[in-house]
Amino acid sequence: MEDLYAVETPEVVAIYYTVAGAGSRCLAAAVDTLLILLLQVALGAVVVGVAGVAGSMADLFGPLILAIWVLLSFALLWSYYLAFDLAWSGQSPGRRLFGLRVIREGGRPIDFSASAIRNLLRLVDFLPFFYGLGVLVMFADGRARRLGDLAAGTLVVREGPALTLDALSSGAAPAAVPPRALDAPAAPLLPNLHLARADDYELAQEFLRRRDDLGGERRANLAQDLAAALRARLGLPSGGDPERFVEHFVREYRVFYAPDGAGS
Repeated sequence: MEDLYAVETPEVVAIYYTVAGAGSRCLAAAVDTLLILLLQVALGAVVVGVAGVAGSMADLFGPLILAIWVLLSFALLWSYYLAFDLAWSGQSPGRRLFGLRVIREGGRPIDFSASAIRNLLRLVDFLPFFYGLGVLVMFADGRARRLGDLAAGTLVVREGPALTLDALSSGAAPAAVPPRALDAPAAPLLPNLHLARADDYELAQEFLRRRDDLGGERRANLAQDLAAALRARLGLPSGGDPERFVEHFVREYRVFYAPDGAGS
């Protein structure tokens, strides 16, 4: 059960997330549950050890020790997901293993309150056993959300591979850039353009082709890194809008060194 979840940014750019289905989420939950059980076994061993040290006093304080173990077990179950949600931005070991992440509606990262609500209701989703109710709700909901997701305003998405400048490749159609002004001079409008290499042009083109598919933060970071690298290549100072500079570079390089729109 997979679908696309679209988020429109203030810049009117649509970002699409692939909603994770029940199958992958159950596999991730199985891994996390196994880890929690191992931690609870370790906790139980500690409690038994404490009871053994108490010796004859264990009979007197037995119910109290049992109550403490139950409370600690619940705290472990709840804090396990909460801690990883905050430390790993919506991922737990199981979700990370299967490439899943919890986000809030609108594409925002999960915060403390959303994670707390989501994980408190995990006990209800778990009924009657191993997320029985949660799985039923996931199949009924169009975005595969369980009760905890509905209450917290979250959903689980598949995370695509990380995109870096080195991962950008060439070979597609020329990227669209604003045309040159009709009264522009015959000389390049970008100083030291002759220092640029064909690889710089291809890299800039590929970023422009794929920028609409990137998340807002990732797009901004890539644009900043790419503009900084191009400015360093041309010996230009930093400043200005990174994306506009990349467009300017591609347009000028295309006019003077790749008039057919392809690389040199």
